[in-house]
This record gives sequence, structure tokens and C-alpha cells, in this order.
Amino acid sequence: MNMRHIRKKWLIAAAVVIVLAVASWLLFHKGEQAAGRYVMTKIERGDLEAVVSSTGTLDAVTTVEVGTQVSGRIAKLYADFNQAVRKGDLIAMLDTSSLQMAVSEAESSYEKAKAQLKQAKQDLDRIQYLFKENIKTKNDLEQAQVSHELAVATLKSAQSSLERTRINLGYASIYAPIDGIITSRAVEVGQTVAASFSSPTLFKIANDLKKMQILAQVDEGDIGQIKGGQEVRFTVQAFPDRKFSGTVNQVRLEPTTVNNVVNYTVVIHVANDEGLLMPGMTATIDFIVGQAKDVLLVANAALRLKPTEDMIAVLRRQFAERMAQRGGAPGAAPAGTMPAATGGFPGFGRSGGGNGNHRPKDVALVWYLDGSGALKAARVRTGISDGQQTEVRSEELKEGMEVIKTVNLTPEEQAAGGPRFRIL
Repeated sequence: MNMRHIRKKWLIAAAVVIVLAVASWLLFHKGEQAAGRYVMTKIERGDLEAVVSSTGTLDAVTTVEVGTQVSGRIAKLYADFNQAVRKGDLIAMLDTSSLQMAVSEAESSYEKAKAQLKQAKQDLDRIQYLFKENIKTKNDLEQAQVSHELAVATLKSAQSSLERTRINLGYASIYAPIDGIITSRAVEVGQTVAASFSSPTLFKIANDLKKMQILAQVDEGDIGQIKGGQEVRFTVQAFPDRKFSGTVNQVRLEPTTVNNVVNYTVVIHVANDEGLLMPGMTATIDFIVGQAKDVLLVANAALRLKPTEDMIAVLRRQFAERMAQRGGAPGAAPAGTMPAATGGFPGFGRSGGGNGNHRPKDVALVWYLDGSGALKAARVRTGISDGQQTEVRSEELKEGMEVIKTVNLTPEEQAAGGPRFRIL
């Protein structure tokens, strides 16, 4: 009996060892299959920012183009590139020879008109006296009155011409209209400028380069996320490792269309206390439209995962289990009966999160393998995204947990053009 008892114990022990070995091999083999079938990614915890990207050009907040209102030859220049000027400083002078001659001619015409008026007044006084003595007729008196009125008008015209020529002479001296820095000089000494139709630009003066602005173009798809007072980060090619900041000051309502794309101009105010930023620099801009601190982050590829047939089967089973827990009929839910209500699992569209007709946009599915290597689906609420990662909220997901990022296709799935799935 003792020998039989001992032999029986050995047989039981051997059977247990064999069962454990087989189970371990199966589990390991299953894990190998899962590892080869799925590409995993870890859930991280951290901060996230959602941004809208754009480009724009830096410029001074106030820039004034200085021109000339009269034509002439540049005689002298008193200002050059990058020179600081004060309002009222003389910055250029035109040749005044022809303008002085015009003033002299106008003065002569004015003096001549004054003499003609004096003569007309004397003639009128004499005719009025002779008319009273019945020596001159009424017609003679009326002619003398008209001559006097014409002389008065001629004097006024001559006076206006004289004032205009003196003003033009003053225009030959060009003064800075504001305090600022000369950012552009478009003329040289000896160059002739013509102001026949429009005032030519001689200088550009930036009021204060310590306060600059960026005019950024944002397309109509993103403009709704841009608001006044929003924080902005940007870089320039001159300092690629340096990040500058600014604030949205204005969203202009006037649209511009380029290649059938509607854009709107956004004005960004920028502090330039260090003087590193220069007018004309191209800025690469990120508008910060959302921020999240200390949240779970998952790769966007995991949310866009296309479910395979085995995933859909798992989802049906999980849905059936939930229905059974709520008092519904046990067993697997038949195809086409899984609702997209918020209390259950969302229906599948053409991505892993699905896009059922009744599913909220911020609901998705994340797939993972449990401790035994079995497929599981976790329903998550999504938050902001930076294009690479998305904020997620779920009781089933934890920091450091691995979820499925992509599925390695079988030859049959590759031949069929990818995972087969359907809207549930």
C-alpha cells in the first residue's frame, strides 16, 4: 500500500508538472504570437499643448513712408540706413534753384497785380466823379467797376500763386514725421524724383523696433480657434534654437484667397527688447489653442487603429457581457445590434475609435492585451491633441500600460487590402 501510495503521488506530481509546462508553453507561445501580431506603444503621463501652425512676416508696429510732394533733384541727404531720427529732423534736401525762380516769378506777378489794382481803383474814382458831373455816361462807370473787380480777383490769384510757390519751396526740405529708425533709403544724392502722379518714397522710418508685430496668415479651417489675447510662440531662421513669444492682438475680417484657399490675417504683437528681431524676418508660428497638464497621453495611431475581425469579435463579446450584467439576454450580440450609445461601446466607423452616428466626437477605443495576452478594448474620452499624441481619460488605462498601435497584417488581410471591418 505504501508503495502504491508513493507511486500515485509521483504520478500526480508528474501530471501537474506536465500540465504546468504545457500551460506555460501555450502562454508563452500565445505571447509570442501577440507580440508578432501587434505593435505596441506605451501610455505616458505629461503635459500637452494643442497648436495651430502658420507663418508670417515681422515688421514694426508703426512704419511711415517718407516721400516728397514736389519734383526735383536730391541735393543733400542727412540720414542713412539704421540711423535714429527725431520728429522734425531734416533728413533730405532737394535742389531749390527752380523753386526759388518760381517764387521770384510769383512775387513779380503779385506786385504787378497790386499795381493793376491800384490803377483800376484810381480809374474808378475818376469815372465816378465825372459821372456825377454828367461828363461820363453810366456805361463808362460800369466798365470802370468791372475793371476794378477784375483787378481785385487778379491780385487774389497772384497772392495764392505766391503762397503756393513758397510752400513748394518749403517742401524741398524733407523732415522726419515721427521719432524712429531709418529702415530704408531709396534715393541717392543727384537722383531726380518726380511727384507728378504719386509721391515717391524716399525713406521708411520704423517708429519703435522694440515693439514689433507679425502679420500671419491662418486658413479658414483654423481661424475659429484663434482669439485675441491668445499666447503665441514662434521662431525665426536667424535664431533657430531660440523661441520667442507674442500675443494675438487682432483677427482681421478681410479674407484673402490664394490658390482657392481662404486665409485671414492675424496681427501678433511682439516685444523686442533685446533687438534680435528685424523687419522682414519670416516667423514660424504656433498659436497655443489648448493646454493640458499632467494627463495620460496616447499615440494618435492607437486611436486611429483599424479593427480586425478578431477585434470586432472581442468587442461583441465585451458588449454581450455588459448587457448580461445589466440584466440583458446572455450570449454574444449579433452583428449590427451593438448600439453606439454612450453607456456601451461605440460603433465602429473607419477607425479604431469608430465614428458611429450617435457617438460623441470625444469618444474612442484603445486596444490592449491583458495579462494572459487576450485582446481587450478600453473606451476612452479624448481631449486635446498636438498631432502626435492625444489626451485620454479612462479608468481602465494607466501610466506605462502598453496599448496596440498598429496590427501586422496576415497574408490574407494583405491580399484583401487591409483589415476587414464593418460598421456595427
